[in-house]
Amino acid sequence: MEKNGLLEIIAAHRTGDVLDAVLAKDKDYQEALAEQQEVFDRLDELGFTKEQESEIDQAIMANNHFGAVYGAVAYRFGMEDGIRVRMEMEEIMRMT
Repeated sequence: MEKNGLLEIIAAHRTGDVLDAVLAKDKDYQEALAEQQEVFDRLDELGFTKEQESEIDQAIMANNHFGAVYGAVAYRFGMEDGIRVRMEMEEIMRMT
């Protein structure tokens, strides 16, 4: 996938503030966010040392980064599929 192409421009405009506004209204996202906070609160109550907290934070950040990269690739892949389907449908329409 081209990293500086039209799909990247579209993805950049559909994330950030625009995505945040959608997520603020999404029930599933809000429930997942609340569940995450409950788990983090329970972790805080366990009384880890600073070194242990640092290791846990690094593991969480690595997992979050992985999920973000995976989601970005999946988004671009889905956009490409959508564009391809649209182009194929237009071709079919021209043939009829």
